[in-house]
Amino acid sequence: TEMTSIDALINKYHMVNSDYIPELANMSVQYASSGQQLQVDAYEAFKIMADAMKQDGLGGIYVYSGYRSYATQERIYNNYVKSKGQSWADRYSARPGHSEHQLGLAVDVTATKSTSSSFEKTDEYAWLVENAHKYGWILRYPIDKELITGYGYEPWHYRYLGEELATKIYESGLTYDEYCVLFDDVN
Repeated sequence: TEMTSIDALINKYHMVNSDYIPELANMSVQYASSGQQLQVDAYEAFKIMADAMKQDGLGGIYVYSGYRSYATQERIYNNYVKSKGQSWADRYSARPGHSEHQLGLAVDVTATKSTSSSFEKTDEYAWLVENAHKYGWILRYPIDKELITGYGYEPWHYRYLGEELATKIYESGLTYDEYCVLFDDVN
């Protein structure tokens, strides 16, 4: 698998080059906070998914963090190390070059009209758990999988893999890391 292809496994052990920049689309404020970008196919799939959620009667979701450059990730990570310490930073923030956000294939989302401070308590989150794979997205860091993914539970972080692969992973019940190892998809 090319490190820049849609199914690239990026984690604590697999990284993307510091100079990699995907082909990006600017996200509309209908779907994201101002200035967010995503890889083109991922953005198209996100719009379809977000619209489908609204058609199902929910308030909807928006992206507050999409594409991040290597430099942006480096700044975020270093700030966490300073403010919360190395071990916290490594649990909840990727080191530069190890973030799926640099691929332009990951989003951090929140509910548009939520009164709850925690996204996992929203109907939007429940909808995503059941339906995201149909639009090519997976919950990347599920609960109780930290020993496998290396990250704490992140109900807001979704990764775009395309409908076929996302559905296979969803149906397998595995994390993306496990799926790649099991099916020998790691280069």
